[in-house]
Amino acid sequence: MGLKKYNKHFNNIQGKKGSQFSSQLRGINLEKVLIVAIDAAKFFQKALICNYFGDVIEKPFFFGINQSGIQDLCSRIEKAKNEVLAERIFIGVEATGHYYEDIVRELGKCGYGVTIINAATTYEERASALNWSKTDDLDLYAIAHALIQNKGMENKLPEGIHRQLMILTRARRNEVRKRALLRVQIRTLMDHVWRDYQGYIVMENNRPKRKLIFSDFWGMSSLFFMENYPHPSSLLELGVDGIRKVAKENKLRIKESTIQTLLSVAKQSIIRSKEEVSAELLLLRLAIQDLRRLDENVRVIEKEIEQMLLQTDGRLLLTVPGIGVVTAAEFYSELGDISHYTHAGQLIKKAGTNPIIIQSGGVQGFYGRISKQGNKNLRFMVYTVGKCLAQHNRDLHPYYKKLLDRGKHPRKAFIALGNKFIKIAFSMLKHKKPYESKQADYSYFEEIKKKLVYTKMKDFLTIVLAA
Repeated sequence: MGLKKYNKHFNNIQGKKGSQFSSQLRGINLEKVLIVAIDAAKFFQKALICNYFGDVIEKPFFFGINQSGIQDLCSRIEKAKNEVLAERIFIGVEATGHYYEDIVRELGKCGYGVTIINAATTYEERASALNWSKTDDLDLYAIAHALIQNKGMENKLPEGIHRQLMILTRARRNEVRKRALLRVQIRTLMDHVWRDYQGYIVMENNRPKRKLIFSDFWGMSSLFFMENYPHPSSLLELGVDGIRKVAKENKLRIKESTIQTLLSVAKQSIIRSKEEVSAELLLLRLAIQDLRRLDENVRVIEKEIEQMLLQTDGRLLLTVPGIGVVTAAEFYSELGDISHYTHAGQLIKKAGTNPIIIQSGGVQGFYGRISKQGNKNLRFMVYTVGKCLAQHNRDLHPYYKKLLDRGKHPRKAFIALGNKFIKIAFSMLKHKKPYESKQADYSYFEEIKKKLVYTKMKDFLTIVLAA
């Protein structure tokens, strides 16, 4: 009775993945099982074919990512299959950048299923063999060994709208990072040209206090003057009337008090002449032009992301307080198609945010660090979502506070809260239901309305009703 109860929950020590793998091998002569290991690269892909016991059938060979290269690979697989009368073929490729995707896609068209193997897994396979060198052949052996031990991650690439959302959200993140670096560069250049533009010091009650000329350093007015009149002498030449005229011509919203402050600080600042900082002035103008271009890129991408997200079930995530359009889109796209998963724990493992259990000698085990063996982009989003919810979600903030009271580091608490949200999101997406809040003033309509930037609620409701 006890054994039957145990097997009800655990069909294999590797869970569902292990059960599927063992069912394909059960009752088969293992010498008739082909293992094809592929090491992906930008130009020179390499493959190895062996049997289940590791006996090499086709020595490591190179092939290209083109029609003839894929045909060569498939013909070698078929040749090996006929030689050993193979009944099962397992193909594995290491997830190297994005170079493995074409291989998986093309082999799929030829009727082969390909298992994707995490690069960390092949590293551990080499380390377990006490071999610390790294060559293409050793990587192939490690990939083959990982296949034999069923250590692959998944068998499907993101497709359709999931893939498009993933590409757009990752592109936006890159643009935002570029913009952040560029803003640091602009601040540094302004330090050389006119350091007080970013803030000046006044004495209040015998204490120094920093004040700003513009409330928003990256606002329209501030950027205009940085681009066209970055040097104090240029503003002093304009004077009050000149600044008013320029502001009116360029439709700048600038208060009279701001104009007076701008000129007052310009008179008091210690500066170098325009000739001395001519190089900085040129670089500053170019940097601001780049900043405007990046701002426009981010705006265009975010508009496309919003429109695309609303076409998917990911729009349900917008009902969660603390989750905006971009965060919802990134999280949804990195999760992938949830129909491929039976429970939320599989998604947590996919992210690599599952804690490692440490136990030995009968002593009660404890949870250590997270495994970090999974999708690094999804892992980043789990952390980001956890941080957003901790700060802006009144339903989940008590859970975060409870973790802090137990002595958890805030970053660990963000991960734990992100894992909790994976379970919530999995249930929402699986049952196609919005978030259920316990707050009396919560409203689905208002929660979504305040997040949409490029879509009117009338259009949103039309999309929902059509779905």
